[in-house]
Amino acid sequence: MKKVVITGIVLPILLFCVACDKDPSTTPEGPKGELPRELNASEMKIIAADQSFSYDIFRRTVAYDTEEENLMISPLSISTALAMTLNGAKGQTFEDMQASLYLHGMSMDEINDAFQSLVKLLLTADPEVKIKIANSVWYKEGLPVEEDFVQRLKNKYEAEITGLDFSDPGAKDIINKWVAENTEGLIKTIIDEIPGNMIMYLINALYFKGNWLTQFDKDDTHKADFVLESGERVQVDMMSQKSRFAMYADDDVRLVQLPYGDSLFTMSVLMPGDPKMPIDQFVAEKVTQANLATWRSKLRVYGDMDLKLPKFELEYELKYNDILKAMGMEIAFDGPADFTGIAPLDLLIDEVKHKTFIRVDEEGTEAAAVTSVGIVETSLPPSVVINRPFVFIIYEQVSGANLFMGKVKKL
Repeated sequence: MKKVVITGIVLPILLFCVACDKDPSTTPEGPKGELPRELNASEMKIIAADQSFSYDIFRRTVAYDTEEENLMISPLSISTALAMTLNGAKGQTFEDMQASLYLHGMSMDEINDAFQSLVKLLLTADPEVKIKIANSVWYKEGLPVEEDFVQRLKNKYEAEITGLDFSDPGAKDIINKWVAENTEGLIKTIIDEIPGNMIMYLINALYFKGNWLTQFDKDDTHKADFVLESGERVQVDMMSQKSRFAMYADDDVRLVQLPYGDSLFTMSVLMPGDPKMPIDQFVAEKVTQANLATWRSKLRVYGDMDLKLPKFELEYELKYNDILKAMGMEIAFDGPADFTGIAPLDLLIDEVKHKTFIRVDEEGTEAAAVTSVGIVETSLPPSVVINRPFVFIIYEQVSGANLFMGKVKKL
């Protein structure tokens, strides 16, 4: 199920950490603030992987979900939830997931350490921007969860680990309450119901709130036309301001940078250079890691630029099973998978569910994302409770001879 509510822009928006591209031109004069420290080698590998994974999964999402005109994803949330799951994978399952996440050549310890230090860096990068990154693991009571798996997720991802009675209808409410609390109420649910063979959920929640470095005046927001690809014009609430911004334009793109806080976090807004190019085609052909690096390197500051941007609010959700399988994770979903690092059972990923929310207005941006990885037991025996009158037969299987037969009506 997918839900989209929007009041304005139809462009897909990507939020990037400036440090990921090492681009000093995200504000007219460059970032006001600076990272608390230099990135280490492992963090640089994680960032390179995140860049490759981000553009790949974004293009695949746009190509896959052609029914939706508007969408938004959080590559960091998806990769974090899958990285936690990776801690329980072994053999070919590990190798396939590692490759799909672009984490080639990194050991599990190196991956965990890099995620841990990068998250701490992001959380403290800009005191004027509020970021929350939370992780949790919810498992079926009685599951023999491997202690090493639990400790790694606690130590490296600060994950809350909780056992629940999954047969209790209230279990999903407990999980959803955690989701709502860690997204400041922007995303209220991630679990609709808990299937009978579900044994674990690994969940990442991400929250972002940043005020524009240069805010829009609400008095300058007016109704204006927004031209759809069909040529139809619709009325939107268009924000407007004249200020100094960095932008770049050529035959391929029109790009403007809108920084937040101390400008370490920035929104890149992109449109096709050719107004007739469909936005899906633009994403498929032009929105690449290499192109973004080139375009950002050519940003130029313009004083008193007349910038107009629609106010908008967007909700989106998608089940990522098919996309992740296409990226190389078939074994993890379809088997024969090896997740014995989680528990000594035959396990598979049942679903990867992703939900996002964003609100853009005159003050800035508030956004949230949740990714849930559901793990099921593939050989879970059926439950049989003999709690009413029954018949029993004791027989020899080869000959079929019945030695004893009886019924029990009362005990």
